Amino acid sequence: MTSLRVMLIGDARMAFPVAKALNQAGHRVFAGVSTSSNYLEWSRHVSGAFRHSPLEPGTDEALPVILNWLDRHPVDVIQPVSEAGSRFITRHRAAFEARARLIMPEAETVETCMNKTAMFALCETLGVALAPHRRVQDMAGLQAAAATIGYPLIVKPAVVDAELFGRKALIIADAAQLADAMPHWPDIHPELIVQKYVAGPRHSVIFSADRGRLLGAVEIKAARTHEYDGTGYTTYGVTVDPTPLVREGVEKLVAHLAYSSTGCAQFIVCPTTGEVTFMEINPRVSLGRISECAGLPHSVWGLKLATGQPVAAPADPWAVYRRGVRYVWTKGDLTLLINQVKRAQVAPGAALRRLTQIGIDALQCAHAIFDPLDPLPALGTYSNILIKRWRRHPEYQPGWVPVSGAPTPGPVRSDPDWTRSPARG
Repeated sequence: MTSLRVMLIGDARMAFPVAKALNQAGHRVFAGVSTSSNYLEWSRHVSGAFRHSPLEPGTDEALPVILNWLDRHPVDVIQPVSEAGSRFITRHRAAFEARARLIMPEAETVETCMNKTAMFALCETLGVALAPHRRVQDMAGLQAAAATIGYPLIVKPAVVDAELFGRKALIIADAAQLADAMPHWPDIHPELIVQKYVAGPRHSVIFSADRGRLLGAVEIKAARTHEYDGTGYTTYGVTVDPTPLVREGVEKLVAHLAYSSTGCAQFIVCPTTGEVTFMEINPRVSLGRISECAGLPHSVWGLKLATGQPVAAPADPWAVYRRGVRYVWTKGDLTLLINQVKRAQVAPGAALRRLTQIGIDALQCAHAIFDPLDPLPALGTYSNILIKRWRRHPEYQPGWVPVSGAPTPGPVRSDPDWTRSPARG
Protein backbone atom coordinates (compact mmCIF):
# COMPACT_ATOMS: atom_id res chain seq x y z
CA MET A 1 0.00 0.00 0.00
CA THR A 2 1.29 3.48 -0.88
CA SER A 3 2.27 5.59 2.12
CA LEU A 4 -0.60 7.95 2.94
CA ARG A 5 -1.04 10.96 5.23
CA VAL A 6 -3.79 10.30 7.75
CA MET A 7 -5.40 12.86 10.06
CA LEU A 8 -7.06 11.65 13.27
CA ILE A 9 -9.94 13.78 14.58
CA GLY A 10 -10.67 13.37 18.27
CA ASP A 11 -8.02 12.46 20.82
CA ALA A 12 -9.55 9.80 23.02
CA ARG A 13 -8.12 6.38 23.96
CA MET A 14 -9.34 4.88 20.68
CA ALA A 15 -6.77 6.98 18.80
CA PHE A 16 -3.71 5.11 20.09
CA PRO A 17 -4.19 1.68 18.48
CA VAL A 18 -5.26 3.34 15.22
CA ALA A 19 -2.15 5.52 15.14
CA LYS A 20 0.08 2.56 15.95
CA ALA A 21 -1.46 0.22 13.36
CA LEU A 22 -1.39 2.79 10.56
CA ASN A 23 2.14 3.96 11.39
CA GLN A 24 3.41 0.39 11.44
CA ALA A 25 1.75 -0.15 8.06
CA GLY A 26 3.94 2.65 6.67
CA HIS A 27 1.59 5.63 6.84
CA ARG A 28 2.17 9.05 8.39
CA VAL A 29 -0.31 9.89 11.13
CA PHE A 30 -1.20 13.43 12.20
CA ALA A 31 -3.53 14.59 14.93
CA GLY A 32 -5.21 17.61 16.38
CA VAL A 33 -4.89 17.58 20.17
CA SER A 34 -6.67 19.38 22.98
CA THR A 35 -6.43 19.51 26.75
CA SER A 36 -8.22 16.13 26.89
CA SER A 37 -5.93 14.36 24.43
CA ASN A 38 -4.44 11.74 26.79
CA TYR A 39 -1.11 13.04 25.44
CA LEU A 40 -1.62 11.58 21.97
CA GLU A 41 0.93 14.13 20.72
CA TRP A 42 3.62 12.30 22.70
CA SER A 43 3.13 9.02 20.86
CA ARG A 44 6.03 7.85 18.72
CA HIS A 45 3.46 6.76 16.12
CA VAL A 46 2.24 10.33 15.50
CA SER A 47 4.28 12.20 12.87
CA GLY A 48 2.91 15.63 13.76
CA ALA A 49 0.25 17.36 15.84
CA PHE A 50 -1.31 20.76 16.40
CA ARG A 51 -3.47 22.24 19.13
CA HIS A 52 -7.14 23.15 19.03
CA SER A 53 -9.89 23.79 21.56
CA PRO A 54 -11.71 20.65 22.81
CA LEU A 55 -14.40 19.04 20.66
CA GLU A 56 -16.48 18.35 23.75
CA PRO A 57 -19.19 19.14 24.64
CA GLY A 58 -20.25 19.28 21.01
CA THR A 59 -19.02 22.78 20.18
CA ASP A 60 -17.45 23.92 16.90
CA GLU A 61 -14.74 26.32 18.12
CA ALA A 62 -12.07 23.97 16.77
CA LEU A 63 -13.46 23.93 13.22
CA PRO A 64 -11.59 26.94 11.73
CA VAL A 65 -8.32 25.79 13.31
CA ILE A 66 -8.61 22.24 11.95
CA LEU A 67 -9.70 23.34 8.47
CA ASN A 68 -6.93 25.93 8.40
CA TRP A 69 -4.36 23.25 9.21
CA LEU A 70 -5.74 20.89 6.56
CA ASP A 71 -5.62 23.62 3.93
CA ARG A 72 -1.98 24.33 4.73
CA HIS A 73 -0.96 20.69 5.19
CA PRO A 74 -3.15 18.46 2.98
CA VAL A 75 -3.75 14.84 3.97
CA ASP A 76 -5.12 11.87 2.05
CA VAL A 77 -7.51 10.44 4.63
CA ILE A 78 -9.34 11.68 7.74
CA GLN A 79 -10.64 9.42 10.52
CA PRO A 80 -12.71 10.25 13.62
CA VAL A 81 -11.40 8.33 16.64
CA SER A 82 -13.80 9.37 19.39
CA GLU A 83 -17.49 10.01 20.00
CA ALA A 84 -16.94 13.76 19.85
CA GLY A 85 -14.80 13.43 16.73
CA SER A 86 -17.45 11.38 14.97
CA ARG A 87 -20.19 13.88 15.79
CA PHE A 88 -17.91 16.77 14.81
CA ILE A 89 -17.15 15.36 11.36
CA THR A 90 -20.81 14.42 10.85
CA ARG A 91 -21.87 18.02 11.48
CA HIS A 92 -19.32 19.32 8.96
CA ARG A 93 -19.00 16.34 6.67
CA ALA A 94 -19.05 18.31 3.41
CA ALA A 95 -16.14 20.48 4.54
CA PHE A 96 -14.01 17.46 5.41
CA GLU A 97 -14.99 15.44 2.34
CA ALA A 98 -13.83 18.35 0.19
CA ARG A 99 -10.36 17.96 1.71
CA ALA A 100 -9.81 14.18 2.00
CA ARG A 101 -11.45 10.77 2.04
CA LEU A 102 -13.16 9.77 5.28
CA ILE A 103 -12.72 6.53 7.21
CA MET A 104 -16.34 6.25 8.27
CA PRO A 105 -19.59 4.89 6.80
CA GLU A 106 -21.74 6.76 4.30
CA ALA A 107 -23.69 9.74 5.67
CA GLU A 108 -27.04 7.91 5.47
CA THR A 109 -25.64 4.95 7.43
CA VAL A 110 -24.21 7.21 10.12
CA GLU A 111 -27.51 9.06 10.45
CA THR A 112 -29.45 5.81 10.87
CA CYS A 113 -27.00 4.30 13.36
CA MET A 114 -27.03 7.42 15.53
CA ASN A 115 -30.83 7.36 15.75
CA LYS A 116 -31.72 4.70 18.33
CA THR A 117 -35.42 4.96 17.52
CA ALA A 118 -34.71 4.13 13.87
CA MET A 119 -32.36 1.30 14.84
CA PHE A 120 -34.88 -0.23 17.23
CA ALA A 121 -37.52 -0.14 14.49
CA LEU A 122 -35.03 -1.79 12.15
CA CYS A 123 -34.31 -4.52 14.72
CA GLU A 124 -38.02 -5.26 14.97
CA THR A 125 -38.29 -5.48 11.17
CA LEU A 126 -35.25 -7.76 10.81
CA GLY A 127 -35.96 -9.91 13.86
CA VAL A 128 -32.86 -8.83 15.79
CA ALA A 129 -33.02 -9.60 19.53
CA LEU A 130 -34.55 -6.59 21.32
CA ALA A 131 -36.14 -6.17 24.76
CA PRO A 132 -39.61 -4.51 24.96
CA HIS A 133 -39.41 -0.71 24.77
CA ARG A 134 -41.43 2.47 24.34
CA ARG A 135 -40.60 5.90 22.88
CA VAL A 136 -41.64 8.79 25.11
CA GLN A 137 -41.72 12.58 24.66
CA ASP A 138 -42.73 13.81 28.11
CA MET A 139 -43.04 12.85 31.77
CA ALA A 140 -46.58 11.55 31.36
CA GLY A 141 -45.43 9.24 28.58
CA LEU A 142 -42.49 8.16 30.70
CA GLN A 143 -44.74 7.19 33.61
CA ALA A 144 -47.12 5.33 31.30
CA ALA A 145 -44.27 3.42 29.64
CA ALA A 146 -42.85 2.45 33.04
CA ALA A 147 -46.23 1.11 34.13
CA THR A 148 -46.58 -0.91 30.92
CA ILE A 149 -43.05 -2.33 30.77
CA GLY A 150 -42.57 -2.82 34.51
CA TYR A 151 -39.48 -2.55 36.68
CA PRO A 152 -36.53 -2.78 36.53
CA LEU A 153 -36.16 -0.68 33.41
CA ILE A 154 -33.60 1.47 31.65
CA VAL A 155 -34.09 5.00 30.32
CA LYS A 156 -31.74 6.14 27.58
CA PRO A 157 -31.41 8.96 25.04
CA ALA A 158 -32.82 8.33 21.57
CA VAL A 159 -29.52 9.53 20.05
CA VAL A 160 -26.30 7.51 20.20
CA ASP A 161 -23.54 9.02 22.39
CA ALA A 162 -25.86 11.59 24.01
CA GLU A 163 -26.07 11.77 27.80
CA LEU A 164 -29.00 11.81 30.21
CA PHE A 165 -28.36 13.75 33.43
CA GLY A 166 -24.65 13.15 32.91
CA ARG A 167 -25.01 9.41 32.31
CA LYS A 168 -25.15 7.25 29.19
CA ALA A 169 -28.34 5.66 30.58
CA LEU A 170 -30.33 5.39 33.80
CA ILE A 171 -31.09 1.99 35.34
CA ILE A 172 -34.28 2.29 37.39
CA ALA A 173 -35.31 -0.28 40.01
CA ASP A 174 -38.72 1.12 41.02
CA ALA A 175 -41.07 4.11 40.83
CA ALA A 176 -39.38 5.89 43.74
CA GLN A 177 -35.99 5.69 42.04
CA LEU A 178 -37.50 6.94 38.78
CA ALA A 179 -38.87 10.02 40.55
CA ASP A 180 -35.50 10.63 42.18
CA ALA A 181 -33.39 10.06 39.06
CA MET A 182 -35.68 12.07 36.74
CA PRO A 183 -37.33 14.87 38.70
CA HIS A 184 -38.13 16.67 35.43
CA TRP A 185 -37.96 16.17 31.69
CA PRO A 186 -34.49 16.99 30.26
CA ASP A 187 -35.02 19.87 27.84
CA ILE A 188 -32.19 18.82 25.52
CA HIS A 189 -33.98 15.54 24.68
CA PRO A 190 -37.12 15.70 22.52
CA GLU A 191 -37.46 11.93 22.92
CA LEU A 192 -36.25 9.18 25.25
CA ILE A 193 -36.44 5.40 25.13
CA VAL A 194 -37.81 3.37 28.05
CA GLN A 195 -36.88 -0.30 27.88
CA LYS A 196 -37.07 -3.46 29.94
CA TYR A 197 -33.79 -3.87 31.80
CA VAL A 198 -31.85 -6.98 30.89
CA ALA A 199 -29.26 -7.72 33.57
CA GLY A 200 -25.88 -8.74 32.23
CA PRO A 201 -22.61 -7.53 30.75
CA ARG A 202 -22.36 -5.51 27.57
CA HIS A 203 -21.08 -7.46 24.58
CA SER A 204 -19.42 -5.25 21.97
CA VAL A 205 -18.75 -6.50 18.46
CA ILE A 206 -15.95 -4.62 16.71
CA PHE A 207 -16.32 -5.22 13.00
CA SER A 208 -15.26 -4.19 9.52
CA ALA A 209 -17.59 -4.48 6.54
CA ASP A 210 -17.63 -3.75 2.83
CA ARG A 211 -21.01 -2.77 1.33
CA GLY A 212 -22.89 -5.02 3.71
CA ARG A 213 -20.42 -7.93 3.62
CA LEU A 214 -18.91 -8.62 7.01
CA LEU A 215 -15.12 -8.90 6.69
CA GLY A 216 -14.13 -9.56 10.27
CA ALA A 217 -15.63 -9.28 13.76
CA VAL A 218 -14.52 -9.60 17.39
CA GLU A 219 -16.96 -10.07 20.29
CA ILE A 220 -15.82 -8.54 23.59
CA LYS A 221 -17.53 -9.01 26.95
CA ALA A 222 -17.22 -6.01 29.26
CA ALA A 223 -16.62 -7.44 32.73
CA ARG A 224 -16.15 -3.97 34.29
CA THR A 225 -16.95 -0.38 33.35
CA HIS A 226 -16.06 3.02 34.78
CA GLU A 227 -19.56 3.41 36.24
CA TYR A 228 -20.73 1.39 39.25
CA ASP A 229 -23.87 0.13 37.44
CA GLY A 230 -22.12 -1.05 34.28
CA THR A 231 -23.38 1.74 32.01
CA GLY A 232 -20.03 3.43 31.39
CA TYR A 233 -16.98 2.77 29.25
CA THR A 234 -15.29 -0.62 29.41
CA THR A 235 -12.43 -0.82 31.91
CA TYR A 236 -11.94 -4.59 31.68
CA GLY A 237 -12.99 -6.73 28.74
CA VAL A 238 -12.22 -10.13 27.26
CA THR A 239 -12.77 -11.59 23.80
CA VAL A 240 -15.27 -14.46 23.82
CA ASP A 241 -16.85 -16.91 21.39
CA PRO A 242 -19.59 -15.21 19.36
CA THR A 243 -23.02 -15.36 21.03
CA PRO A 244 -25.41 -16.86 18.44
CA LEU A 245 -28.08 -14.15 18.72
CA VAL A 246 -25.44 -11.41 18.77
CA ARG A 247 -23.74 -12.84 15.68
CA GLU A 248 -27.05 -13.16 13.88
CA GLY A 249 -28.04 -9.60 14.79
CA VAL A 250 -24.76 -8.07 13.62
CA GLU A 251 -24.90 -9.90 10.29
CA LYS A 252 -28.50 -8.85 9.63
CA LEU A 253 -27.92 -5.20 10.49
CA VAL A 254 -24.64 -4.87 8.58
CA ALA A 255 -26.22 -6.44 5.48
CA HIS A 256 -29.39 -4.32 5.62
CA LEU A 257 -27.44 -1.08 6.14
CA ALA A 258 -24.99 -1.98 3.34
CA TYR A 259 -22.41 -0.95 5.94
CA SER A 260 -18.92 -0.05 4.71
CA SER A 261 -16.11 0.82 7.16
CA THR A 262 -15.42 -0.10 10.78
CA GLY A 263 -17.99 -0.02 13.56
CA CYS A 264 -19.06 -1.25 16.99
CA ALA A 265 -22.35 -3.05 17.65
CA GLN A 266 -23.41 -3.44 21.28
CA PHE A 267 -25.75 -5.94 22.94
CA ILE A 268 -26.59 -6.97 26.49
CA VAL A 269 -26.37 -10.70 27.22
CA CYS A 270 -27.87 -12.10 30.44
CA PRO A 271 -25.53 -14.85 31.72
CA THR A 272 -28.30 -16.69 33.60
CA THR A 273 -31.28 -16.61 31.23
CA GLY A 274 -29.43 -16.17 27.96
CA GLU A 275 -31.68 -13.25 27.05
CA VAL A 276 -30.13 -10.87 24.51
CA THR A 277 -31.06 -7.33 23.59
CA PHE A 278 -29.61 -4.92 21.04
CA MET A 279 -28.24 -1.62 22.37
CA GLU A 280 -26.75 0.38 19.49
CA ILE A 281 -24.27 0.58 16.66
CA ASN A 282 -21.53 3.19 17.01
CA PRO A 283 -20.43 4.04 13.45
CA ARG A 284 -16.82 4.61 14.45
CA VAL A 285 -13.75 2.85 15.78
CA SER A 286 -14.06 1.59 19.36
CA LEU A 287 -12.12 -0.75 21.70
CA GLY A 288 -9.39 -0.71 19.08
CA ARG A 289 -6.62 -1.98 21.35
CA ILE A 290 -8.26 -5.28 22.22
CA SER A 291 -9.54 -5.97 18.70
CA GLU A 292 -6.11 -5.30 17.20
CA CYS A 293 -4.47 -7.52 19.84
CA ALA A 294 -7.02 -10.23 19.10
CA GLY A 295 -6.04 -10.27 15.44
CA LEU A 296 -8.54 -8.03 13.66
CA PRO A 297 -6.56 -5.45 11.61
CA HIS A 298 -9.53 -3.14 11.38
CA SER A 299 -7.47 0.06 11.36
CA VAL A 300 -5.70 -0.94 8.15
CA TRP A 301 -8.90 -2.43 6.71
CA GLY A 302 -10.76 0.83 7.41
CA LEU A 303 -8.09 2.75 5.52
CA LYS A 304 -8.22 0.33 2.58
CA LEU A 305 -12.01 0.52 2.41
CA ALA A 306 -11.92 4.32 2.43
CA THR A 307 -9.36 4.43 -0.39
CA GLY A 308 -10.96 1.74 -2.56
CA GLN A 309 -8.31 -0.93 -2.03
CA PRO A 310 -9.18 -4.64 -1.78
CA VAL A 311 -9.25 -6.34 1.62
CA ALA A 312 -8.13 -9.97 1.86
CA ALA A 313 -10.69 -11.19 4.40
CA PRO A 314 -11.24 -14.80 5.56
CA ALA A 315 -14.27 -16.82 4.45
CA ASP A 316 -15.60 -16.82 8.02
CA PRO A 317 -15.44 -13.27 9.46
CA TRP A 318 -15.79 -14.62 12.99
CA ALA A 319 -12.75 -16.90 12.67
CA VAL A 320 -10.28 -13.99 12.54
CA TYR A 321 -9.84 -13.31 16.22
CA ARG A 322 -8.27 -15.01 19.21
CA ARG A 323 -10.49 -15.80 22.18
CA GLY A 324 -9.51 -14.97 25.74
CA VAL A 325 -7.57 -11.79 24.93
CA ARG A 326 -7.96 -9.36 27.84
CA TYR A 327 -8.05 -5.57 27.87
CA VAL A 328 -7.85 -3.08 30.71
CA TRP A 329 -8.28 0.67 31.15
CA THR A 330 -6.51 0.96 34.51
CA LYS A 331 -7.12 4.66 35.02
CA GLY A 332 -10.88 4.15 34.61
CA ASP A 333 -10.81 1.35 37.20
CA LEU A 334 -8.81 3.45 39.64
CA THR A 335 -10.99 6.54 39.18
CA LEU A 336 -14.15 4.57 39.95
CA LEU A 337 -12.61 2.96 43.03
CA ILE A 338 -11.31 6.28 44.36
CA ASN A 339 -14.70 7.93 43.92
CA GLN A 340 -16.48 5.05 45.67
CA VAL A 341 -14.04 5.16 48.58
CA LYS A 342 -14.59 8.92 48.93
CA ARG A 343 -18.36 8.37 49.02
CA ALA A 344 -18.08 5.44 51.46
CA GLN A 345 -19.72 3.18 48.85
CA VAL A 346 -17.21 0.37 49.35
CA ALA A 347 -15.83 -1.23 52.50
CA PRO A 348 -12.05 -0.99 53.15
CA GLY A 349 -11.52 -4.73 52.71
CA ALA A 350 -13.43 -4.84 49.44
CA ALA A 351 -11.56 -1.77 48.21
CA LEU A 352 -8.22 -3.45 48.95
CA ARG A 353 -9.26 -6.61 47.12
CA ARG A 354 -10.37 -4.59 44.10
CA LEU A 355 -7.15 -2.58 44.12
CA THR A 356 -5.17 -5.82 44.17
CA GLN A 357 -7.14 -7.17 41.21
CA ILE A 358 -6.65 -3.91 39.31
CA GLY A 359 -2.90 -4.26 39.84
CA ILE A 360 -2.89 -7.88 38.66
CA ASP A 361 -4.92 -6.98 35.56
CA ALA A 362 -2.58 -4.09 34.82
CA LEU A 363 0.32 -6.54 34.66
CA GLN A 364 -1.45 -9.17 32.57
CA CYS A 365 -3.71 -7.37 30.07
CA ALA A 366 -3.45 -5.24 26.96
CA HIS A 367 -3.84 -1.57 27.95
CA ALA A 368 -6.06 1.14 26.54
CA ILE A 369 -3.12 3.57 26.26
CA PHE A 370 0.05 2.09 27.75
CA ASP A 371 2.45 0.39 25.35
CA PRO A 372 5.94 -0.60 26.59
CA LEU A 373 7.39 0.51 23.23
CA ASP A 374 5.44 3.79 23.32
CA PRO A 375 5.26 4.70 27.04
CA LEU A 376 5.21 8.52 27.01
CA PRO A 377 1.44 9.05 26.51
CA ALA A 378 0.61 6.85 29.50
CA LEU A 379 3.22 8.63 31.62
CA GLY A 380 1.66 11.93 30.64
CA THR A 381 -1.83 10.71 31.48
CA TYR A 382 -0.88 9.52 34.97
CA SER A 383 1.22 12.64 35.62
CA ASN A 384 -1.45 15.00 34.32
CA ILE A 385 -2.25 16.51 37.69
CA LEU A 386 1.37 17.73 37.87
CA ILE A 387 1.93 18.86 34.29
CA LYS A 388 -1.49 19.96 33.02
CA ARG A 389 -0.58 23.61 33.60
CA TRP A 390 1.83 23.26 30.67
CA ARG A 391 -1.21 22.92 28.43
CA ARG A 392 -2.59 26.38 29.16
CA HIS A 393 -2.00 27.68 25.66
CA PRO A 394 -4.41 30.25 24.18
CA GLU A 395 -5.13 28.02 21.18
CA TYR A 396 -6.75 25.47 23.51
CA GLN A 397 -9.37 27.97 24.60
CA PRO A 398 -12.91 28.15 23.15
CA GLY A 399 -13.27 30.88 20.58
CA TRP A 400 -9.58 30.97 19.61
CA VAL A 401 -9.18 31.54 15.87
CA PRO A 402 -5.86 32.06 14.05
CA VAL A 403 -5.29 35.58 12.78
CA SER A 404 -5.61 35.81 9.01
CA GLY A 405 -2.20 35.38 7.41
CA ALA A 406 -0.59 34.34 10.69
CA PRO A 407 0.87 30.85 11.15
CA THR A 408 -1.28 28.17 12.69
CA PRO A 409 -0.40 26.80 16.15
CA GLY A 410 3.09 25.40 16.30
CA PRO A 411 3.60 21.70 15.73
CA VAL A 412 3.93 19.32 18.62
CA ARG A 413 6.60 16.62 18.10
CA SER A 414 6.98 17.53 14.44
CA ASP A 415 9.60 18.61 11.92
CA PRO A 416 9.41 22.13 10.44
CA ASP A 417 7.41 20.76 7.49
CA TRP A 418 5.01 19.01 9.90
CA THR A 419 6.28 15.57 8.95
CA ARG A 420 8.56 12.92 10.25
CA SER A 421 9.97 9.84 8.59
CA PRO A 422 7.23 7.28 7.94
CA ALA A 423 6.80 4.01 9.84
CA ARG A 424 8.55 5.11 13.02
CA GLY A 425 6.83 2.16 14.72
